Amino acid sequence: MIRAAIDVFGRDGFDATRTRTIAETAKVNQALIGYHFRNKEGLYLAVFADIVEQIRARIGPVLAEIEAALDGDLPPGREDGLALLFRMTDAFILLMAGTESNPWAQLVVREQQSPTAAFALLHDGLMRPVSRGLIRLVQHIDPMAQAGDPRLVVATIMGQMLVFRVARAAVLRIIDQPAIGPDEIVAIQGQLRRNLTAMLVPAGDRS
Repeated sequence: MIRAAIDVFGRDGFDATRTRTIAETAKVNQALIGYHFRNKEGLYLAVFADIVEQIRARIGPVLAEIEAALDGDLPPGREDGLALLFRMTDAFILLMAGTESNPWAQLVVREQQSPTAAFALLHDGLMRPVSRGLIRLVQHIDPMAQAGDPRLVVATIMGQMLVFRVARAAVLRIIDQPAIGPDEIVAIQGQLRRNLTAMLVPAGDRS
C-alpha cells in the first residue's frame, strides 16, 4: 500500500489524490487505509517515513562512519576527511542520479517547495543529521574556513548533488544523453570529487 501511495501521491500531488485511487492501485479494500493510517494525511506521513528509511538505508552507513571517525581518531589533515566526504557524495549521487529515487523524487521536491507536516519527517530524519555530519566533516577538512562558511559549503555540495534529480531534464539536455546510466553516474561522481577538491583544497596543496 505504501508503494502504491508513493506512486499516486508523486503523480497527482496530495490535494488531488483520492484514497480510493491508492486502494485501487494497491488492489486492496479502501477501508484498510483508514484501519492502518486513519486517513489520507496519515498515509502521506507514512509515505515520507518510508522514503526517509529508504534513503537512510543507502547513506546511513556512510554517515555513521563519518560520525564515528569524527568522534574517534580521524587524523588531522585533509586526506582522510576528503575520502569520507567522497564516499558520502558517491553514495548520494548513486541514489539521486540513479533510478531508485524515481518513485519518490517528485514528492520530495514538492515538500521542498511547499512544506507540509511531512517535511518535518524529511528534515529531522534525514536532512538535519546529514547536514550536521557534513558540516563537521568540512570543518575538519578546512579548519580555517578558507572555503567559506562550512554551512554554505555544505549547502553548495548538496545543491551539486540534488541538481541531477530535481533538474534531471535540463541535465540530460546539457550532457546530451537520453538517460543517466552507470557510465554517466561514474563520470558525475568523478566530476563532483574534482569540484570538492577545488573548493576545499588550496591550489598549491593539490596533487
